[in-house]
This record gives sequence, structure tokens and C-alpha cells, in this order.
Amino acid sequence: MEYFELYDKFGQKLNKKVLRGTKLGVEEYHIVVNIWIKNKDGKYLIQQRNKLSDKKPFMWAATAGAVVAGDSSFITALKETKEELGINLNQEELKLLKRYFVTDNYANFILDLYLIEEDILLKDLNIDKLEVKDCKYASIKEIREQVSQRLFIDYEKITKQIGYFDLIEKS
Repeated sequence: MEYFELYDKFGQKLNKKVLRGTKLGVEEYHIVVNIWIKNKDGKYLIQQRNKLSDKKPFMWAATAGAVVAGDSSFITALKETKEELGINLNQEELKLLKRYFVTDNYANFILDLYLIEEDILLKDLNIDKLEVKDCKYASIKEIREQVSQRLFIDYEKITKQIGYFDLIEKS
């Protein structure tokens, strides 16, 4: 059983925990992370989700996950990358680019956007087949094309702020 710590719309901890899957109140948020891994060629390591229980099954996405109670956003970024891809990121190089506050009919969330520039070979991945179906590198242009074809999660739509992909590419 996983529990999430809850936060208010300013990111302040509410000293309240809920079981994963619990519908949140209007003013309650939990934290999720997106981790973008950029190689020396300027392409990003993306993954195809593999869980039927996933909110967006079989779609392409950045590595991502929800922060469980007791963990920080940063620790979750490292854990999710290890769990889903079987790799340890260089902690000193992982940087938080932006924090988004997203309202959702079921569960509001705070999305922490991370970026790391690290050359990771696909052959060195040890993917968790329950979570991840496939991995590949793609340019932001290719990712935007996948978004328009509804093959990739549209983070700009989720955050309702234009510039999500621009921020990643310019950082």
C-alpha cells in the first residue's frame, strides 16, 4: 500500500496522508515527477508505458512517478529511473527545471520537471517490463509529432501552460 503526503496550492505540506487512488479534496495536491534524460545528440530517452492500470496505458512518456510519503521529489526521480529503467542517475547533474500546479477532476497534483544530460545507451537499460514496454531516443520535434498523433502524453495540455517542451529543450 502506497501513501501520498498532501500539499496545498502553494506547495506547503498539509500534514495529511492518503492511500494511492484516493480522490483528493479541491485544495489538496500530491507530487509527481517527470524525468527527462537528454543525450549528447540532443535527443531524449522516452519510454512506452506498459501497465493497463496506468492512466495513459501504452502511450509514450518521460520517465515519471508519484512521490510516496516519506520521500522527496528528488529521491523519487532517482528511484523511478532506477525502478523503471534500471539505471542510476548522476545525482549532482539532475536538476529541477520547474514546478507546475495541475488541477484535475480526480486528484490535483504538483508536477516537478527534472532534466539531466547523460549519455545512456539503450543496451544498458534494464527495463521493468511490467511498467515499461519499450524505450527509445527522440528529438523534441519527434515527441511533438507523437503528441499530435496522440501517441505521447501531452504535458503542455496537462499543465495548461505553453512552453513545457520549450523549457526542456532550452535548458
